[in-house]
Amino acid sequence: MTKNSSDLGSADDQQAMSSFRYAQELRRTIRFFGSFAVAFSFISITTGIFDNYKSLLENSGPAGIWTWPLVTCGQLLVALVFAELASKIPLTGYSYQWVTRLAGPAWGWLVGWIAVCFLVIVVPSVDHVIANILGHVFQIPADSHWPRIIVCTVILLQAVVHVLGVRLANAINSAAVFTEVVGMVGLVLVFGVLALRDQPDPEILFRPSPLPDAGSGLLPWLMGCLMGAYTLVGFESAANLSEETVDAAATVPRAVIWSVVVSGVVGTLFLVLVTLGISDLQAVVNSDYPLPLIIESKLGEVMSLAFFGLVIVSVFACGLIIMASGSRLVYAMSRDGLFPASNLFRRISPVSSVPVPAVLMFLVLGILVTFSGSITELVLASTVLPATIYLITVVAYLSRRSRITSQFGTFTLGRWGPAVAITAVCWLVTVITILTIPESFRTTSLLSLGLCATGLVPWFGWLRGRVARGEAGPRSRS
Repeated sequence: MTKNSSDLGSADDQQAMSSFRYAQELRRTIRFFGSFAVAFSFISITTGIFDNYKSLLENSGPAGIWTWPLVTCGQLLVALVFAELASKIPLTGYSYQWVTRLAGPAWGWLVGWIAVCFLVIVVPSVDHVIANILGHVFQIPADSHWPRIIVCTVILLQAVVHVLGVRLANAINSAAVFTEVVGMVGLVLVFGVLALRDQPDPEILFRPSPLPDAGSGLLPWLMGCLMGAYTLVGFESAANLSEETVDAAATVPRAVIWSVVVSGVVGTLFLVLVTLGISDLQAVVNSDYPLPLIIESKLGEVMSLAFFGLVIVSVFACGLIIMASGSRLVYAMSRDGLFPASNLFRRISPVSSVPVPAVLMFLVLGILVTFSGSITELVLASTVLPATIYLITVVAYLSRRSRITSQFGTFTLGRWGPAVAITAVCWLVTVITILTIPESFRTTSLLSLGLCATGLVPWFGWLRGRVARGEAGPRSRS
């Protein structure tokens, strides 16, 4: 396939690819807004809040919304570290590339494997939000077979969009930023006006769960971190599309940081105002679809349907970006010969410049996952796994920061780097503890540990030998 000069990116982009000894196989069409859109759409506060609001009310009560600002600050520390890594190692594959070059191919493989498992699981868990909305609108029982059919249909449509090319996916993603911002900001303004008019009791914002077995005190409140920890992830997805981004070393770090900041602020306002709209807490908790119920009770049927339409677009784009991030990670690992059937999954379509086999892999696995576990287990696993990836990556950064080249990008934490990284490590350990220690989370903890452990089989089975013989592994060390 012949590429024009715009496909190759800036001079720094070309120098980076040459330095890391990779060929430019993907088209560089993404600029700052597109890069921000990737990270913002992956985070998708609409998706995360819709997916977890019921669990929040059941476990922590309305008071659990105050864990959101806490999680925002903690994830921002991680985002700062990732922004520096994205600036210095501007390659598709994000944590796999970074950890491999800092801590060696064994740790790089493990992080890459965990990331693939996470991305396979999180696509159906995100798309389940669309099933929830349609279930509320059309009064579909939550325990029927229809929600799973809806999820599988959405995954299929997302795969088709990817196969058609990155430009279409990027256009949908950019539109979704508009729908997410308009939908969330619009709802914040409307609920703000309603709050001024109705003068709700602020005491609702600090009430515990009304369920008798939920408990009280610090632990139930901390379990509310599940919503923020599930939602405020994926900001590094902008880095996973670095080789499709123009001037990636400068563009991606800004996109990573701003996506967390904007999501944290807007999400906090949304949660406060929507929670103020609860008039009967027990009825809302007992509902299969509590957040749509609150919105419809305040906005009426017509306006709520318009908002639900915006939400569906945002959620569809969120799943789209996750599938894009996963397929690029599989491509990056296959390019290095470090993924099963690497010769197949490293293939790029000459028409669309998309790793089509990797996209189809996510389609098949996503459908299988949809029918193999409950949505609660998917959400919990989708929270523990990224926290594990982040912890390994930040520890690798902290221990080997001096090995990172300074020839690319302008973003650096400077002398504050170690302090930020140490604080981020403490935060991530805390999150993993919160999401694994409670007995109700124990099954998912074992599932997550099992997925991580399965990655050791191919490594010790055949990949370690291939790396030792020089038949696989990254093309260069930073």
